[in-house]
Parts: sequence; structure tokens; C-alpha cells
Amino acid sequence: MLALFKKKTAAKGITSVVFNSDGVSLAHVQDTSTQPELTFCEFVPSSSPFQEPHRFSEIISQNGLQGSRALIVLPESCYQLHLVERPEVSDDELVDALRWRIKDMISFDIDKTVIDYIELPEDAYRGRSRMIYAVAALQEEIDKRAAWCESIGLTPVIVDVPELALLNLTEDLADSEAGLAVFYLGEESSSINLLSDASLYFTRHLSYSKNAPSENAGAAVLELQRSLDYYESQVGKPPCVRLLVMPLQSDDTPLMNELRQNLYLDIHSLNLNNLVASSEPLSDQLQQSVTVAVAAALRAEQRGVEGGV
Repeated sequence: MLALFKKKTAAKGITSVVFNSDGVSLAHVQDTSTQPELTFCEFVPSSSPFQEPHRFSEIISQNGLQGSRALIVLPESCYQLHLVERPEVSDDELVDALRWRIKDMISFDIDKTVIDYIELPEDAYRGRSRMIYAVAALQEEIDKRAAWCESIGLTPVIVDVPELALLNLTEDLADSEAGLAVFYLGEESSSINLLSDASLYFTRHLSYSKNAPSENAGAAVLELQRSLDYYESQVGKPPCVRLLVMPLQSDDTPLMNELRQNLYLDIHSLNLNNLVASSEPLSDQLQQSVTVAVAAALRAEQRGVEGGV
């Protein structure tokens, strides 16, 4: 069984594998003496990647990635996040206590899930009670993806979810108490991460997606505003001052115009080329498919996430 989030990367570099509805995104980041370097990044269109491992193994082989440690990012259909009070038990008993606490909240069979958690800072929710995001992931879906990675020449060691993977790109941008809102546009839904002092305080899924009609941009603004209001009134943090939209969006899109007209924030869209060292610039089109993969591959040893298989 793979550990969810809790595996420390010991090798120099990691390959991320992100399963999308229309293909697989792959990225490899190599640690150097100065800064991480993106040495490989590709989106491979495929309606049935599990039926064509040979095609992917050729890509892995051609790019010298055989045996590379792999980080698997689960699609939304394979996991659920639930915000709950932290059970008053020791760390060793926490996973079992969470399993009991969320068993009636999830749509999965609790006996067939892997449980893990994301602890929030102590001052979240004004310190009234310690809160935690419980993560429930389907064991069979993890096993299926791990076996596939092995079949194409990778060594799976970490399982992640998009909300956490994106933190690798944004934590350093949230280095003050002034909040940073990160709006990620997914294929079927989106997510909002709210950060302060380089820590995650709030995350949730939004119904808006990057494929939504332009007239739905107003609905995205309403969902974002509700999350921002909740962040201030319930989480108890100062207002967010910046909004970062990803993948990269042109300034003149209906969504960006709607955001700027209705949200009193400093609004930008993230260009990966400004954050990641790469031998070749990432095109605007490629960034639409590989943003999560690049973020996941930037997982650093210094994050200090411990644990094991």
C-alpha cells in the first residue's frame, strides 16, 4: 500500500503522473545544486492509457526515465476531502480515529479506502478547535495506477491530490499573513486554495470548470466570493489581497475580465515559465494540461513530510 502524501523523496528528482479524462500528463524535475530543473514535460493524449502501457513505456525509455521515482496524482473521482475536528487522540491513533469519524460522510466503502489527513495551522478557525482535512482515497484505484506505473518503467513511491500538489508552486508566494487565493481551473471542476504565511488554511472544490461557457464566469466569481468571505468570517484570517489563476489565462478572457471587475484583489494568472527552470519554455497550450504535473514534480525533500510505505 502506498502512503498517501507521507513518503519523503530520497532520490534526486521525481516523475509525476497525472491522469486526466483525455490523457496523461508527465513531468520530471531534477534537483540541482542551485534550483530544481524541469527536464521533461509532456501531455500524452489517450482515451485508455491502462490499455496501452507499451506506448507510455516507450516515452519513459526514450527520455531516460526508467526506474525514476514516480508521484501519482489521483483524479477527483478517486478521493474525497472532508473538513472535520481533529480527534483528541495521539498521532499514532489519528488515522483510525478519522476512519471512524468520516465513515458516514464518504460515498466510498470505508473498508476499501486509504485514509490520510492534512493538518491546518493552530490559528485556523480562530483557534476554537483544531481542524483537519481528512482524505479518503480508493485503495483499488491507487493500486491500479501504481501497477501501471511499474509496467511502464517507473517506481511509484508517493500518492498525492491536486490541491496539495499545487502548493509546491504557491507556498513561496504566500510568504506573509496577507492571504493568497489560488484558483485552479480543472476539466470538470475547479478548486480554491487559500493560504497565509506559506500555509494552507482552506480548500474546496468549485463547480466551475475551464470548459464552462463564457457566460458562466459570473457564477465562478460568486463561488470565489463565498469562499473568501468564509475565510475571513469563519477561518478567521485577514482578507486575501491576491488572486492567482492557473493554468495560464490570457488577460482578455471573459473569466479574467469578470474577476477583475468584481473582486477587489490583485489578480494575475500564473505562467510556469516564471517559476520553473526549463531547457525549453512551456507553451501556453501545454500549460493547460501539465500545470498539476509540474507542480507535483516540484515536491521537495525540504518539505519535511515523513512516513513510509
